[in-house]
Amino acid sequence: MHMDTAQTVLFVFGWIASALLVVSVLQTKYLRFRIINSVASLLLVIYNAFLSVWPQVAMNAALVIINIVFIWRMAKNQKESKAFTFAVEPATSELVGWFVARNGADLATYHPGLTGKLDSAGAQAAVLFHDDEAVGLTAFRPDGQGGTELLADYVIPRFRDYAPGEFVFSASGPLRQAGATKVWLSDPVPQVQTYLARMGFTAVAQQAGRWERALA
Repeated sequence: MHMDTAQTVLFVFGWIASALLVVSVLQTKYLRFRIINSVASLLLVIYNAFLSVWPQVAMNAALVIINIVFIWRMAKNQKESKAFTFAVEPATSELVGWFVARNGADLATYHPGLTGKLDSAGAQAAVLFHDDEAVGLTAFRPDGQGGTELLADYVIPRFRDYAPGEFVFSASGPLRQAGATKVWLSDPVPQVQTYLARMGFTAVAQQAGRWERALA
C-alpha cells in the first residue's frame, strides 16, 4: 500500500511538471516563459532522478542553468540603456506607419485615436529597437519650450519584461535627447494610468485627465 501511494504521488508529480512545461511554452513574455520553464525543468530533474532516467535529468538540469543565465541577463539589461536603441522620425514617416500598421490592434487598446494624433503638426516618434528588432514606439509633440506632450508610449508584449519605460524616460532616452525636461499625457486609459504611476507620473489636480512628470 505504501509503495502504491508513493508511485501515485510520483505519477502526479510527473504530470504536474509536464503540465508546467506546456504552460511555459504558451507564454508570450520572455521572463515569464523563462521562470515557468525553469520551475518545470527543475521538477522534471527531480522526477527523472527518482526514476533513474539520467539522460532526462541531465537535459533538464541543463535547461534550468540556461534559463537562469537568461533571467540574469534580462535583469541586468533592465537597468542598462544599451538594451535599447532608437530612431526618431517624423510621426508620419514610413517606418512609423509600418510599426503602427503591424501592431495597430494592440496599440489601439492602450492609445485609442493615435493615428489622428500622429498627423498633428510637430509630432515625432521614436521607434525603439532591441537587437535590431523594432519593439516599441514613443510618439511625442514638443512645445518648443522644454515641454513635450506624450502621444503614445508602447512596446510589443514580448519585450515588456525588459522595462523599456525605464529607458524611454531616462537621460539617454528619446525624450530627454530631444530636449524635453517635462512630459505629459492627457486622458490615458486606466491600464496606461497604472503604467504612468509606475514611471513616476502624477495626476495634475488642476487639470483633469492630465498626467505629467519631470525628466532629469
